[in-house]
Amino acid sequence: MGEVNLDNTKFSDFLRVLSLLRDICNDCEIRGGILRQRTNDKANIFEIDLTSLVSNADILVSNLKQKLDLLKCFVGQEVKIEYNDQEVCFSDQFSVIKFVNPRLDFMDNKYISDDEFSRIFTLRDEDLLLDYEIQSTISERMKIIAQGFNIVSFQVLFEGDFSSIMATTTSKDQSAKIVSGIPVNQNFNCFSNLVVTPFVIDHDQNMNLKMYNVQETICVNKFSAAIGNVNINIFSRSQLIEEKE
Repeated sequence: MGEVNLDNTKFSDFLRVLSLLRDICNDCEIRGGILRQRTNDKANIFEIDLTSLVSNADILVSNLKQKLDLLKCFVGQEVKIEYNDQEVCFSDQFSVIKFVNPRLDFMDNKYISDDEFSRIFTLRDEDLLLDYEIQSTISERMKIIAQGFNIVSFQVLFEGDFSSIMATTTSKDQSAKIVSGIPVNQNFNCFSNLVVTPFVIDHDQNMNLKMYNVQETICVNKFSAAIGNVNINIFSRSQLIEEKE
């Protein structure tokens, strides 16, 4: 049995972090204060360090979207989280909400262990293709464009020593060059489609994007952001595609 006490600010941050996953993960599994899992579509891996909020707690929440709506009733209160292998309980001075833990083999979004994670990919400094700080103004703009264009990916366009981030509607009748002049470490003339999810998540301040050319035409993309004191990393893969004349 474990117990964590969150003041109203920390509980608000806790809900904000879990809300990142509400439309892209059916469940969440926190192990030792770390959440590391694939999204439903397998396109992204979220790695979130929640130890500043819940220490080394083990917390399972299935049917995440519905339960987040329930937990909103505690907003503005100091909240106690009690957990064990069978259940997790959220309570304030008035009420208690209890969730029975699902069987792990029934969960869609399972915790990825350190060993399994290290086998998925290795990121090396010598493979770094670009390292770009995305200003909050730009990420807000990208969120608006992604919704307005109804797109699932942005394009990173490589032109020699520099790159740009672009967006184009499926019908090709609308396009946007969102930011350009991003320096790159290798000379390419190609583009790569990056899924929109990491660009448009809720976060504080700026976001960082690193692209690693891990294997010929394959990139691993690492997005880093934060909510309060919680560090969030999101990993995805993309392909380098040659521009056709």
